[in-house]
Amino acid sequence: MIVSEPREDIAAWVGQKIGVSFHPPYTALAHVDRGRVIAGYVFNVWTEHDVEVSLAADRLSLTLMRAAFGYVVNQLGCRRATFRTRADNISAQRALDRLGARLEGRQTAYFGDCDALLYGIMKEDFPYGLYTQGA
Repeated sequence: MIVSEPREDIAAWVGQKIGVSFHPPYTALAHVDRGRVIAGYVFNVWTEHDVEVSLAADRLSLTLMRAAFGYVVNQLGCRRATFRTRADNISAQRALDRLGARLEGRQTAYFGDCDALLYGIMKEDFPYGLYTQGA
């Protein structure tokens, strides 16, 4: 099941997984299976055309990927989403590749002990189609 509340719990779960903390304003989506979050997105730093997205997952479902990018495009009206991941997090980089994201740069010591890799995805490059309400 895809849920957006309680967003504080989702943000805390994602933050714990990736080693950051989130401060409002933000929104969140999660895939919950048997009462347990298995994947979550946090959306913050919205600039009208772009939103920063943080992702953590034990399992990443196509349903959640579509719902999350549908939210970025349909609800927030953004044309692109920006992701940062630790340079040493190969599984996150593979997940971003599956989402259709492209590596755009590197930020030295962004996580303190590790560089960040900056990825972006344009709505026209999202490979799985968009989730639309009622579809």
